[in-house]
This record gives sequence, C-alpha cells and structure tokens, in this order.
Amino acid sequence: MAQSKKKKHDDAHYAAGPAAVSDINITPLIDVMLVLLIIFMLVTPTAQKGVDIALPKDNKNQPPPVKPPDVIVMEITEAGTISVNKQPMASLEELDQKLKDVFQTRSDKTLFVRGESKSLYGKVVEAMDIARGAGVERVGIISDTSTAGAPQSQ
Repeated sequence: MAQSKKKKHDDAHYAAGPAAVSDINITPLIDVMLVLLIIFMLVTPTAQKGVDIALPKDNKNQPPPVKPPDVIVMEITEAGTISVNKQPMASLEELDQKLKDVFQTRSDKTLFVRGESKSLYGKVVEAMDIARGAGVERVGIISDTSTAGAPQSQ
C-alpha cells in the first residue's frame, strides 16, 4: 500500500503539464497595437502644420476694384530685379530698409507681391521673407490672369 501511495504522490506532483501549444499568443500583440494606436491618436493632431490663407472669392462678373494710392506693390522680374511701387531696389539690404521705413508708420501692414511667370521662385520667397522681417503682416499675391491662360506666341 505504501508503494501505491508513493506512486499517486509522484503522479500528482510530477504529472506532465499541458502539451506545448504552437499557436501564436496574440494577447500581447493586441496590447502593443492598442498602445501604439493611442500614441498615434494623441500625436497626430499636434503634428499638423500649415499656413493659414484667405482665398479670394470669385469675382468674374464684377469690375476690378480701383487700386487706392496707398497700396504697396513689390515686383520681381525675370532678371531678379526687385522694385517697390515702380522704384527699383539695388540690393536686398536697400529693400529691407525701404520696407521698414514704409511699414513702420502704417496701420495697414499689407504688401502685394507681383512676380513675373519666369522669375525665380527662390528670389520671390527671399523677398517675401525680407518683407516679413520688415514688419509686413499680410502678403497678397497679384497674378496676371489676362496672360495666364493665353498661349505664348514665339
């Protein structure tokens, strides 16, 4: 009888466990995926960057408004020369000083930029950056719609 008790005792303590399972345990995978989902949901709204713009309304049926004399227009030509209200600027430093002088006392800090279609993009952006540093708060872009859709003859 002692032998059978010992056998039962050994069988109870040293019994073989469950057989090995070769399936993937997906519970930790789901936990990790939910944590990543929450992280992306929290980070995504703060990562969006952009520029606020005010798009103009369509006014094809209305006559063009009369340009008031106090509008400041900066023009950039194909050759890269910059002029402010038809006054050519010799350098970017002169442009900076001129815009600071003009916009220092003005309450309406709006500048309109007209760039020719073949002018260098980098030059236009550099001039707009100088204007921002000189105190310009709003930058408007003037496009020449009469020649934009017309084919160029050569």
